[in-house]
Amino acid sequence: MNIHQISVIYHQEQDRLLARISSQESEELRLWLTRRLVLALMPVLTKTAADQLARQTEDVDPAAPQDVQRQRMVENFKKEALAHAGDFKTPYQARDATLPMGKEPLLVTEVKMALLKSGKVQLDFIEKLPEPGRNVRIAISAQLTQGLLHLLDKGIKKSQWLKSADAGVEGVADAPEPPDPLEKPRYLN
Repeated sequence: MNIHQISVIYHQEQDRLLARISSQESEELRLWLTRRLVLALMPVLTKTAADQLARQTEDVDPAAPQDVQRQRMVENFKKEALAHAGDFKTPYQARDATLPMGKEPLLVTEVKMALLKSGKVQLDFIEKLPEPGRNVRIAISAQLTQGLLHLLDKGIKKSQWLKSADAGVEGVADAPEPPDPLEKPRYLN
């Protein structure tokens, strides 16, 4: 799949993120990402993205002449800047696209990730349900990996999942004590 655009939108009614991935070939993948999955995915994807960038950049040999060191540092900076130079201003173009996974978005229950020798990150999105599950595999460049991280981060902020997690921890301390199991039940007539 030759990826054209990626969109991540928070749907409050579902309390999920909807990721839409369109290709140059006018195909679109739709993925539901749950709170649990996204919060577990972010640290792993962040580390993998850093490893992906590190693979693209060359180590600077401290024994090399200064002009060679400077040149390598400039090249590394340019590569890293390119990875972070995603276009976040152009709106997602919802067009009549072929939906190879069907109209209903894939409910992602598992993500497998690998850093390929080519420098791309391979993501396997898996739906494990009682019915026969679906899955999709994509490989993304460093620029798309950084863009996906940015979009997921924006989705997390919009959803306020981290704030609700903090509030939930405080709420546990403020919650009333559960009733004593030996206490007689009370009824309202």
